[in-house]
Order: sequence, then structure tokens, then C-alpha cells
Amino acid sequence: MLTWIRRPGWRIAMTVAVALVIGGVLSLVFWGMLLPEDPDALPAAESGRLFLLFAVDVLAGLTALGLLALALLPLDDESPRPHPMTALVPGLIVVAASAVSTMASPAALIVVGSFAARRPRLWFPLAAALCFAAGWFYTFVVDPSTETLRFWEFAAIMAAVLGITGLIGWGRRSRRSLIRSLRQEAVSARREREAHAERARAAERTRIAREMHDGLAHQLSLISLHAGALEYRRDLDAETIRRTSDVIQQTARSASQELRSVLTVLREQDAGTTPQPTLAAIGELVSAARSAGTPVELTDDDGLAGASAHQPSDVTIRALYRIVQECLTNARKHAPGQPVRLTLAGGPAHGIRVSAGNGVAAARAGGADPGFGLIGLRERVELLGGRLHVDCSGDRFTVDAELPWLK
Repeated sequence: MLTWIRRPGWRIAMTVAVALVIGGVLSLVFWGMLLPEDPDALPAAESGRLFLLFAVDVLAGLTALGLLALALLPLDDESPRPHPMTALVPGLIVVAASAVSTMASPAALIVVGSFAARRPRLWFPLAAALCFAAGWFYTFVVDPSTETLRFWEFAAIMAAVLGITGLIGWGRRSRRSLIRSLRQEAVSARREREAHAERARAAERTRIAREMHDGLAHQLSLISLHAGALEYRRDLDAETIRRTSDVIQQTARSASQELRSVLTVLREQDAGTTPQPTLAAIGELVSAARSAGTPVELTDDDGLAGASAHQPSDVTIRALYRIVQECLTNARKHAPGQPVRLTLAGGPAHGIRVSAGNGVAAARAGGADPGFGLIGLRERVELLGGRLHVDCSGDRFTVDAELPWLK
């Protein structure tokens, strides 16, 4: 309700109307006190002089009120110095008009207060000095009824009026600056919240993509390999076809279980309720890769790929499992038939070291794209405080990783 009052045009119109009413009342009071009860008793010369002063008072007052709207209009701009001359010149004319017009006095004080509130700091002293000079001229030159007023009394009155006007204007300036600062802080806070929410969404999308890739890429590559063999090998006997179909079925079931596991991890706050890979599952990965036709040479002198008496934390085992899974998947996808050399070593004292290397197919020699999976692995390893290095130069592709033995 009443939001129209806050609009700049309405505020200016209301300010001009208030100045008109107050100026009109002051003018009527002044001329009512100046004129005698019997105007006919005045000499003709004095009557003409008073009539001229009254006409000048009204005309100058109306002119000042008209220019007041022009002087205030640029002041509604949020810029600290919008159109300076279009505000300064009309404002000074309004103040100067108060030298010959009682009606213009309220408008002059409004201009002085406005200059103190929103204009460059030098504008207020300029307008205040001009207002003081205009008041002196009107008091000691134009108005004959103030002959008994001393200059120091006039100066004290004007200093009080201009001081109060300046304080009001400076208070408005401080309030406006505070409001502007609070608005900027609110906008900055809103943008920061939006940016934080967007970063959180991006991190969640990255996490989902990484979990989906890590969990399903291995099984899907096995399904693709065996399905491709069934398509191109028309000479396979029924028993081989049955075994291959059984492998595809088991792998698809494993992929479905892995998908449910990933979705459960993403939905549950406590991921510990979801079954995690074990060290023995790493040996199963190697066996599955060998059965799919990938020659894997495993070196595991410390027995990490099996039941070990000393086991690291679940998060370390999961990272180790994902590293081995990604290396075997990449070898099967990008270098089919190439032997893979996998080395596992480490213990509680020195952490875990993983090294995987395979030859690069001729079509991919000269630099292979590490892909999204390895990028996700690097993030996973670095979050644990480990290190991962990928080298895809020359005719070999190697992955070296170091993981802390977390408990």
C-alpha cells in the first residue's frame, strides 16, 4: 500500500507542494503584518513600492517553486553526481530568489538540505553561503520592518537555521549510504549463496558421474566384449555360447547390483550401511579380466589382493579397488589383447603403492586421453592425501598411485 509515494516523481511533487503551502503561509503572514489596516492611508509612492515588492515576492516565489522541481529531479538518481549542472544551477537560482521573496524561503532551505544530503560536499557550503547572503539582503535591504535587528542576531538565527538544515541533510546522506551498503551486502550475499548452491550442485553431479563411471564401466566393458565375440564368432559351439551368455548374464546382474549400491550411497547419509569392496574383491577383478581375455600379470608380494590380517579402512580399500578396476577397464577398452602388468605393495608402515602398465594400441599411440575415470580417480586419491600419476607417452600407458594406510 502507498508504494506510489516512494516513486521519485511523487516525492518531488509532494516536496514542491509542501514548499508552496509553507511559503504561501509565510508570505501571507509577512504581508499581513507589513500592510497597515487602512491601505488608503499610505502615500501613493509607498503603496506603489509595496505593490512592486509584493509582485516580485509572488513571481520570484513561483519561479523558485518551478525550479525546485528541476533541482530535485536529478537528486533521485543513485549516482553520487548525476547531471551536476542541471541540479546546481536551478538550486542556486532558488536560493538566490529568497533574497527578494518570502515565498521562496522554504524552497531555498529544501535545496540547501538536499545539497547536504546527496550532492558533493562543496555544494552545501556554497548554497549555505548564498542563502546567508540572500537572507541578509532581504532582512536589511528589502524588509523595512527589521531595522532594529542587529547583524549578530541575524547571523545567529541564520547559523542555527542553516546548521539544523545541514544536520538533517547529512543525516539523510548517512541513512541513504547505509541503506545502499546494506542492499549491496544483501545482493553480494544472495550471489554468494547462489554460487555456493551451484558449486554444491556441480560437485554432486561430478560425484554422481564419478560413482556411475567407476561402478558400471568395468561391467559394461565386459558385457560389450563378450557380446561382440558372440556377434563376430559364428563358429562357436553351443557350450561356448552358453558359457559366454552366462558370463553376460552374471555381469549384467553385477552391474545392476553395483548401480543399486551407488544409488544407495548417494541417497543415504551414512554410507557405512552399504556393502563396500574388500581386498579379496581385487583378486576377483583380476580373475574376471583374465577370463575376459586380458592377460594380467599380478605381483602382490604383500598379499593385498586377498584376505590379509592387516586391512586399511574401507575408504582406502574402495579407492584401491577403483584404481585396479579403472586400469583393467582402460586396458580392455583401449588396448584389447595387450598384457597388463599390475603391482601391489605396501603395508601399515608405508601405505599402499599401485602400479599398472600396458601397451598402447597402434591407433592410440602418441598420446591417449586419460578420460573422465582417471580424473575422478585423481580426485579420490588426492582427497585421501595420496598421489596419482598417469603417463600415456610413448608406446606404454602406466598408472602409479600411492595411498595412505588409513585406519
